Amino acid sequence: MAGVVLVAGGCVDRGAQKQAKRTEELVSDPVVTVTAQPVGFQTLTENLEITGQVTTASDTQIGAKQSGRIVSVFVKDGDPVTPGQTIAVQDTTSLNAQLSQALASVQTALAGTQSANAALSQALQNARIQPTKTASQVRQAEAALRSAKAQLGKAIKGARTEDRVQAEWAVRQAKSNLDKAQKDLDRYTKLVEEGAVARTQLEAAQNVYNQSLAAYNAALQQQLVLSNGTRPEDIEVAREAVRQAEESLKNAQAQQSLDVNLNEQVLAARAQVNSSRAQLQSAQAQVIIARQAISEAVIKAPFMGKIAGNPIQPGAVVGPGTPVARIVGREGSYFEGEVPETNIEKVAKGAIVAIKVSALNEMTFSGVVKAISPTGESVGRLFHVRIAFTGDTAALKPGMYATGMITLRTVPNAATVPVTSIVKRNGKDVVFIVDGAIAKAVPVTTGLKTDGVIQVEGLSANQRVIVAGQNSLDDGSKIKLEGDKPKTEGA
Repeated sequence: MAGVVLVAGGCVDRGAQKQAKRTEELVSDPVVTVTAQPVGFQTLTENLEITGQVTTASDTQIGAKQSGRIVSVFVKDGDPVTPGQTIAVQDTTSLNAQLSQALASVQTALAGTQSANAALSQALQNARIQPTKTASQVRQAEAALRSAKAQLGKAIKGARTEDRVQAEWAVRQAKSNLDKAQKDLDRYTKLVEEGAVARTQLEAAQNVYNQSLAAYNAALQQQLVLSNGTRPEDIEVAREAVRQAEESLKNAQAQQSLDVNLNEQVLAARAQVNSSRAQLQSAQAQVIIARQAISEAVIKAPFMGKIAGNPIQPGAVVGPGTPVARIVGREGSYFEGEVPETNIEKVAKGAIVAIKVSALNEMTFSGVVKAISPTGESVGRLFHVRIAFTGDTAALKPGMYATGMITLRTVPNAATVPVTSIVKRNGKDVVFIVDGAIAKAVPVTTGLKTDGVIQVEGLSANQRVIVAGQNSLDDGSKIKLEGDKPKTEGA
């Protein structure tokens, strides 16, 4: 039996024994073999992919602004157009008649304005001059009345004593002059008969006598008038003159009382001027409207583009807003994408976008977010985002399908670790770092994640993060970095 045992012992598998011994050592040894790498630092970008299509703000149905019949159309499907180019023309026969009528109304209103201005000038002049004129007339009438009353009083009283004495002396003087003239006439008559003087002297003496006789008779008549007093009919004439003077004064005073109406006449004239001016302005406005209507009968292209589809045909009767032609512009193209409601808060105006257009072999264009729809669609809860192209858009056409990558945010020089290096311990995110021969758990705050790495806060640049074997570690676990040579016994 002993021999058998020895033989058996001699046949023991030494390799299996060695492996078993190593396994036993590993199981009993708490040291964990791990792999570590330094904390990385890089610029991280958070992107959002959206889909949509290329469109343009210059895609418009050009419509008529007023009712009328189309008489001419100058474009067809596919024709390029420039700003201000005539697309179509409406019939303007009635519009031209309206313009002629409006111009005639302007002339009428202008004449009315001129007449009203003349009336105002006259009213202002009357208001300035008339009071002085009527006051002068009243004063003249008052003076005429005083004169008439004085004449009446004089007629009633008759001649004064002084007047009678003066008349008597005038008679005496005239009689004396007559007597002398008579003597001279008799003397010159005798001398002429004797041939002593010329007959012309006799004629002169005769004239003097005649004049003296007339003066004497006049003096006698004046004395007789003064002696007999004023005749009743003369007194009545004087009284009538007083009555006429009183009536003239009343008329002058009545005319003066109307002066208070002069200001009202000025106000009325001003009102008429304002009214005529308003009528003129209204007529001028009608001319502008008529001319504008004639201008709007010529339908023009508002921007550069191409005619899309068949325009309206001549002879068609259109109303305000009736489409005449559709113009799609080549300028002002933009990309309109759809963003889910879960991400719309992350998108901000000014965000940079990379846009790939499928129809152009995935050509990439640059863009920037210009507008975000304030409301979303009820189906799909999608919000529209308008992105303006920032480069050459000559190759783009409205309707092309495109994919946009919006840069939501960028974190420069972010501390990063592999996503798999983060483990949960006590409900917190931690990473294990190499601390000599042990693993140290460090709580971290995570941020952006991209391409298998994630942003963390709480680590420094000189730390090494365990990226393999971390799942079996606890804070303080003994570790051995993979690739380190094991220590020999007795060393």
